[in-house]
Amino acid sequence: MSSPTIGITMEESLRRRVERFTANAFEGIATLDDWKAVREERQREFWRCLGLDPRPEPCDPATREYNGFSGQGFRARNIGFQMLPDCWSSAAVYYPDPLPETPSPGVLYVSGHAKTALRQYQASPIMWARRGYVCLILDTIEQHDNPGEHHGSFMGRLDAWLARGYTPAGAEAWNALSALEVLRSDPSVDAGRIGITGISGGGACSFFTAVLDGNIRALSTLCGLSTPKDAIVNRRLSTHCDCMYPHNLFGRDLAEYAALLAPRPALFCFGDHDSLFYPEETTAFVERTRRIYRLYGAEENCRLVTHACGHEDHPEFVKATQEWFDLHVAGEPHPVIPKGEIEIPETDICVFHGTPPRPNRVDILPELLCVRSTIPLPRTPGEWPEIRRSALESLPLPRGREEAFLELEKSWNQEEWLHTRHCGAVGGVRIALETRHRKNATKLLLSVAGAGESLLNGWTRVGLAAEIGSFGGFEPRLSGLHCPGHPGSQRPAGAHIPDARVSLMRAMILTGQTPVTMCIEDIRLAVEHLLGLEQLQGVALYLHGKGETAVAALYAALLDERVAGVLLEDLPATHAEGVPIPGILRHLEMPHAVGLMAPRHTVLLFAGHNNWTWPQRVFERLGCSGNFVMSEDRAESIKFLMS
Repeated sequence: MSSPTIGITMEESLRRRVERFTANAFEGIATLDDWKAVREERQREFWRCLGLDPRPEPCDPATREYNGFSGQGFRARNIGFQMLPDCWSSAAVYYPDPLPETPSPGVLYVSGHAKTALRQYQASPIMWARRGYVCLILDTIEQHDNPGEHHGSFMGRLDAWLARGYTPAGAEAWNALSALEVLRSDPSVDAGRIGITGISGGGACSFFTAVLDGNIRALSTLCGLSTPKDAIVNRRLSTHCDCMYPHNLFGRDLAEYAALLAPRPALFCFGDHDSLFYPEETTAFVERTRRIYRLYGAEENCRLVTHACGHEDHPEFVKATQEWFDLHVAGEPHPVIPKGEIEIPETDICVFHGTPPRPNRVDILPELLCVRSTIPLPRTPGEWPEIRRSALESLPLPRGREEAFLELEKSWNQEEWLHTRHCGAVGGVRIALETRHRKNATKLLLSVAGAGESLLNGWTRVGLAAEIGSFGGFEPRLSGLHCPGHPGSQRPAGAHIPDARVSLMRAMILTGQTPVTMCIEDIRLAVEHLLGLEQLQGVALYLHGKGETAVAALYAALLDERVAGVLLEDLPATHAEGVPIPGILRHLEMPHAVGLMAPRHTVLLFAGHNNWTWPQRVFERLGCSGNFVMSEDRAESIKFLMS
């Protein structure tokens, strides 16, 4: 065979994929005009990668005042504000004491992971206030008395969040953007002179927020950025929370989004001995970002500071950040002072004291930020083509493909049957296909194996088709010997140890994929290959899948009109309960996808509980209600399709 080498592991395939992202970063961009031509598109991409497209409507923060406190050289007030209607966040604003007569420069300090961020990180806003800045320090959506959650993979919510297109990184960034508006509206603050900083998770959030808000004067991010390459190639993903990563939907190196900061000042601080990051990749990431700063003639505005320390707010980073903000935010030097220790007791620094404002809907933030969409029913058959075309064009499904091939390996005759065996690879990972084709048969039913299965599992399910026509089994990536773990509960085995499937899902979304979108890609390759075989010319191809592969078969058929029909076994009732296509719920739900098959033959076998009236009504309104069947009998279902 003349095929390329195949059989690499899924991990190696993902490694190669993210390494290509890095190698191809800024491809075709040689001049500042080249960058400006794509900059707006990259900005839109980043909003979407954070789950904030369409962009939420800003709301009245309705800021509420709570208790205040003071210390040497500063005073502070505790506040609550709305990030969305009836979604409350907690913060504290620190002022210099005495307060200058003219508005002061401002700092938004975004907290990292801590049980009570306002208490643990208080030394930073105290330091800024003593230096003459007004500093707002912000709790995350899950800290203090805030009822939100951003540890999705640890809490078993990853599938549902992916299906919605929701990211904790985006939720925290929206929280920070809302806090910025509160800070800007403060009469003691010069709204045109605000910087943003934070460490760890706060370092990541400060970076995301600065990319989104072009009015932030300067950024200093500390120990808080992990690139897809660092996460996968250097195995750093398992040490990071979901709030550290956007969904890499467009397959880009993080530097291509970091470059959106240019030419604004951006300071990146990392410890050489920080176990959460790989120093060489950190340095390389900043250097890749500098490529665009050089086009602006502002290379000095992109700076990396490292020190022989771990994951910490080291004095060297504190000093560098103070000098950076003095230069680029305040526009004048301020006294450089060390960051102190905790001074204010929790009872004074607490905002809500266990009773946040009511109602408070932060606990349903994924639903509020990522609203489900609907599709109109056709009133007449004539309306259907445009409804269907519009729905399919908007689907967030994989349109391109990785390097892939599938070819005939062996064929042989046995009585009236032609047996064929095919092998290939997608992204270097092996796939396999076998068929049994009855001579003169006009239909072929291909079953797709799922996780923990081989092609023989599917082969056996649809073997009844042998009485009528032809059948086959297909083994995509993540099935057979490439299955990392059976798709069961997402609950981790330990407090901070996601199971194999969750770890795979987290890695895959950093490459722009999930298991089901990967399976869709593989099935489309198999369909194209089979329909191109001389011996199958004129044969109608039907697809069968069970559970997750039923979803993949459905969407593969929606993308390829040559598929004559589908047999969908144990089809989940909703994307919100698993089988995530990133952001799919912003466009449609499972019944809509089934309905979009009309008028092609569509069978739901052992369908999950749901109100399937939407597809039923579509088929009825198109005058082909007999083409949609719900069944509890596999043999009858196969007979319906193949007869």
